[in-house]
Amino acid sequence: MADVNPDRTRERRLRDADRGQLLVVAGLVMAVALVALVVLLNATIYAETLATRGVEDADREAADVRAAAVGGVGELLEATNRAGPSSHAAANDTVLEGVADLDRRIARSYADRGGAVRLDADAAGLRRGKHLATDGNATSLANATGATTYAFVDGIDRTRAFSLSLAVDDLATTTAANATGEAFHVAFDGAALAGSREVYVYRNGSGGVVVANGTNGAAPTALCSVAAAPGENVTLDLTGERFGSAACPGVWPADLVVPTDRYGIGFANADAADGTVTATVRPRPAGTDPATDHAGVSPAVYDAAVELRYRTADLRFRTTVRVAPGEPRA
Repeated sequence: MADVNPDRTRERRLRDADRGQLLVVAGLVMAVALVALVVLLNATIYAETLATRGVEDADREAADVRAAAVGGVGELLEATNRAGPSSHAAANDTVLEGVADLDRRIARSYADRGGAVRLDADAAGLRRGKHLATDGNATSLANATGATTYAFVDGIDRTRAFSLSLAVDDLATTTAANATGEAFHVAFDGAALAGSREVYVYRNGSGGVVVANGTNGAAPTALCSVAAAPGENVTLDLTGERFGSAACPGVWPADLVVPTDRYGIGFANADAADGTVTATVRPRPAGTDPATDHAGVSPAVYDAAVELRYRTADLRFRTTVRVAPGEPRA
């Protein structure tokens, strides 16, 4: 017989309604939890993206400040040395005054961006060097006594910004096999090298100018060449390893990139070229004057250690940079 008790029927309906409400509430709770999880995940990803972007921007900003400081001090060193100061003390004073002026100019530039820059240098951070320059004469790079084979400089352990500008018309026309006796060349020797190294420059007879490397006076091997018309000059940047506008890797002796001992630089067959040569060198032992066999030698600052500080609301950067423009593979 069916149960028609109204109270029991009502109880069953209430129980069914309660279960339905619990299911709805549970569903809402799960939905809210999922939404909260998605929001937290998005917030984490966004925060990490911002943090990474901030680090990259800060690194780029610090690198830009450092590049501006190094470039400015490098130009200052070169301008000071080219001017031919009367003494090392005068060269140091010019550089220190120039760094102070550069500090003011960079500070003004970065102040507009909300940053504070400070450049500091002192005499202890400047190392003595010699600036060498020879203009040659009407027919050759022979020195003042007319010698065509002579020491350009001796007793050094660092060279930078060593560049030759040579007239194409005055270069010997020869081959690699005959270059040793006929072509102008730069010779390196000394305790820093096991033997000697030579760099030759000559015409090949086909409208090209060749740079070749030799060892211990043996026939050289061509490294690079450029097409050059009569009346032109070609530029060989030895320490920068460039010939004309193109790279010439390997032209600077590998043992002299970071030498551990003294060496000398000489010229041979100097009557087979005409042009100008410039270089900045550092004597060894420090503070001495290198031996030279030509005019055009003046006191110089070889390199400078400069303290750089940069500060913004989000960045603190401090470092000491060594500035030596034109060093090999710098």
